[in-house]
Amino acid sequence: MTVDWAGFERELVAALVRTVASTVVGSPDHSFYAAALDRVYRETDGVITLPNLGVNCEEALAHLSAERQSDIRWSPADWEFYFDDWLPGDRARDWERALTAEACRGTQRQWELTFGRYLTMLVRVCKRARTALRTTGVTDRRFLVLLFDEEFYEVLLKRCLTKSELGRHFPELDEQAAERARVAALPEAERAAFYVSRLDSFEGPIGAEEAEKELRDLGQAAVPALLPVLAVRGQAWRAAKILADIGQPDDSVIDALDTALRQLDRSDQMWAARALSRLGRLDLVLDKLDRLPEETVVTAVAAPFTAFRDQALSALRLDYRQLEDFIDRYPGYVPALAAELRPGNGYCDITIGEVDEAIRGLTSPHVLVRQHATCILGERSLGRRVAKRVLPLLGRIVGHDPDANVRRLAILSLRWWQKDSRQCADLIRKALNDPATDVRAAAADWLREQDASQVS
Repeated sequence: MTVDWAGFERELVAALVRTVASTVVGSPDHSFYAAALDRVYRETDGVITLPNLGVNCEEALAHLSAERQSDIRWSPADWEFYFDDWLPGDRARDWERALTAEACRGTQRQWELTFGRYLTMLVRVCKRARTALRTTGVTDRRFLVLLFDEEFYEVLLKRCLTKSELGRHFPELDEQAAERARVAALPEAERAAFYVSRLDSFEGPIGAEEAEKELRDLGQAAVPALLPVLAVRGQAWRAAKILADIGQPDDSVIDALDTALRQLDRSDQMWAARALSRLGRLDLVLDKLDRLPEETVVTAVAAPFTAFRDQALSALRLDYRQLEDFIDRYPGYVPALAAELRPGNGYCDITIGEVDEAIRGLTSPHVLVRQHATCILGERSLGRRVAKRVLPLLGRIVGHDPDANVRRLAILSLRWWQKDSRQCADLIRKALNDPATDVRAAAADWLREQDASQVS
């Protein structure tokens, strides 16, 4: 199955124009101002879907407060008309299958290139549909057709609109650009202080999320501005998280985090514990074991193995020895630790240099370690050379690990390797007779997906 990109584009343009025209003609007394393709759901290296389609009019906003109007005007999911099925029959499903098959036929880079081409095509769909609606008299020149996506919000708006239209309808983007340029010109220390002042803000050109990213990117230069925040209740957790992401465990950072751990509580204390662990000083947390809540201890022990690690500029290498030692020494914490490190809560991604330790983890005497290692080795972006080492090991786990959940997770990891894992087909077929229902179900799903991909 391959994608007929030209045919795909034509069909989307026709369906978009048809749906908008029907909506506008069906409400002749309404003043429609925009249509938008919205929510392009995707899973990296996996499924890609078609966006929903929203259409809205001024009358739908008129009864709202000024603040609510501002919120809703460019929020398609809240619009008067919103369609998640705007192509005829099964065409949406057919295109999604073809698009996903094209994206997943090679490396993860192939997926990324295909998704980028898809977004570019959707921009053209918006432009062509807008022109068609205007030239046929359904709408006028002021009517906009936009593509919204949370990850690429500003980029896509700039591609759909002229500069003057962008300034007229989205003036906040110009305000953000001007403020970013102003702050970028400040000396590093002043820049860091400014971003720290924005960590609790969700209004204005630069909000908390952007401030956090900029502080992380400043690295060591941001540390002096962050340390005082560790003494502020209700705010210390943000500073602790960013310091862990920066990854520089100098004495001033460790001392301030240790003080926060002793003097603060709740989320502030938990994030201080996480940060200490991620900076290689779990010992300072364990020294206070009898004075800390169980959840604080457990979240610290688990921290180096969770997805929060992926945001770090500099992270400790994967090492299961401290986790294994903790399980041996403090078995009473294991149930809570198992909940914290439950698959699905978000595991860290690993580099090629950490594959050896992950492989060692596959043979750990501890189920928690084996399940973590099994999951993180299901990462296709590690490449074909890693696949040659890892796939046979995952296949062996399917048939031999004593824990049913680890066997099931091995099948799921093989699924993430997609067609590369076909060499394990015989082992998966044997798992259809596994004593555990969940393992048999995972095996059946894997076989169905492989059969479908070979047909595609």
